[in-house]
Amino acid sequence: MDDIDRTILSMLQENADIPGKVIADAVNLSTSAVERRIGKLKQDGIIEKIVAVVSPKAVDRTLSVLVELEIQNEHRHALEQFQRWLDRAPEVQSCWYVTGDMDYVLLVAVRNLEEYNAFIERLMGEQQALVRKYKSLIALKTVKHGLGLSVLE
Repeated sequence: MDDIDRTILSMLQENADIPGKVIADAVNLSTSAVERRIGKLKQDGIIEKIVAVVSPKAVDRTLSVLVELEIQNEHRHALEQFQRWLDRAPEVQSCWYVTGDMDYVLLVAVRNLEEYNAFIERLMGEQQALVRKYKSLIALKTVKHGLGLSVLE
């Protein structure tokens, strides 16, 4: 990956809908050369996917809750099954398997506390043999929200 690729990545992370011509002008290449580079970045797995970032307010998912989970059984098969359950849960935006006192940290996006409680009841009901305990941290204010990674050296 060279400096041109890094600039392209930086621009796409800021706005994935930016026209190829605008990127081409910024990096002094033709539009087709930029499109080939973007294709190669996708093919190489550097760009995993292009997504739309949806406003939580627009879809009434304004309550963000960080949930720390402690697991009772860390056998590989049980963890894989649990991770598949989390992957299917529409409320879970992100999930990390972590070190420390807890085993998982989830970012859960819901409409309100009632919807969050329903999620927790479903989690504890369907995964009761695996989840030992959980701790909820309700976000009061989003200070920074982003998915961008530093790619410029």
